[in-house]
Amino acid sequence: MPHATIDLLSLGNNLRVLRDYLAADTKIMAAVKGNAYGHGACEIATHLESCGVEAFGVATAAEALALRHSGITANILIFSPVFEQLSELIDCNITLTVANSESLTAIAASGATRTAQVHLKVDTGMGRLGLDWQNSIQLALEIARAPFIELEGVWTHLARTDEEASEHTHQQLDLFNNVLDALEKEGLRPPLVHAANSAAIISYRNSHFNMVRPGIALYGYHSSPTIAKYEPKLKPIMSLSAPITFVKAVQAGTPISYGGLWTATTDTVIATVRCGYADGYPRGLSNLGHVQFSNRCLKVAGRVCMDQMMVDAGDSGIAVGDRVKLFGPEGPDLVQLAASIGTISYELLTSISARVERTYIS
Repeated sequence: MPHATIDLLSLGNNLRVLRDYLAADTKIMAAVKGNAYGHGACEIATHLESCGVEAFGVATAAEALALRHSGITANILIFSPVFEQLSELIDCNITLTVANSESLTAIAASGATRTAQVHLKVDTGMGRLGLDWQNSIQLALEIARAPFIELEGVWTHLARTDEEASEHTHQQLDLFNNVLDALEKEGLRPPLVHAANSAAIISYRNSHFNMVRPGIALYGYHSSPTIAKYEPKLKPIMSLSAPITFVKAVQAGTPISYGGLWTATTDTVIATVRCGYADGYPRGLSNLGHVQFSNRCLKVAGRVCMDQMMVDAGDSGIAVGDRVKLFGPEGPDLVQLAASIGTISYELLTSISARVERTYIS
């Protein structure tokens, strides 16, 4: 079966690289949403917590509860407003996002047995969640007046930190600082303030405040080539491989896979790889992708199927039982594969399905 090997030593090294950009007292909230970008949320969070990471960010109630039930004791923030399971989440000491009055009202009516910890989300220019900065100040005052709800943090999300010298980012930070100044005048001093994603940690030190939220950089990738050139020390932590299950010689003119979109131009050898789009290898890489075998690049031949794909093995000597590398630090470059089909590393990583076995090495 397809197999993902996740290198926890490289994960720790990536964390140290990012820490070097931060003041000593700056806390880290590691983004482990989307099954830790496909790497396995509980396993990744457990290792990062052992490395001193203070908090984790997720997207859903289910992700938060899975982390808590796996033994994670650090703070867990759900990045999106939640309107179900609120009592259970609060009783499990999971922090909630307040993005508008409706999300605050839902938390107030939860019936939880303990005080809810919340972070106020301010929209400074992402346009996804939260109120504008002026209305966010009013919402913060509503939180402060609400019984059994504590304003633990204030945050925003920066939309264009992976661009060269983004004026938009400076504008977002100015608006966010307006909120913080206004709250200070009202006597509100939330303990946690955070805005910086992976790219901002590297490029915008004035966005660090007292907590940052690294995501893709922890897993060894960058959000853009612009940021990659500033920080070359990050290393991808996942390698994906799959076995060869069938090999046959074909004559020139033989069509391969659905639709016959690929045809052998010469006599060659076709090898079938036990990996397909149901495992997370995208169908878009049909006729475009490649795998690595014994330091040779073997091109994907024809359409990627749900559970299998074929490669032109030529005279490589490949045999049933051999394994090919699909991507990783010593295999095909995931960023280049993603770019060839007009997407990004995030999408391919998070597409790696649950039926791909994951092994963690340190």
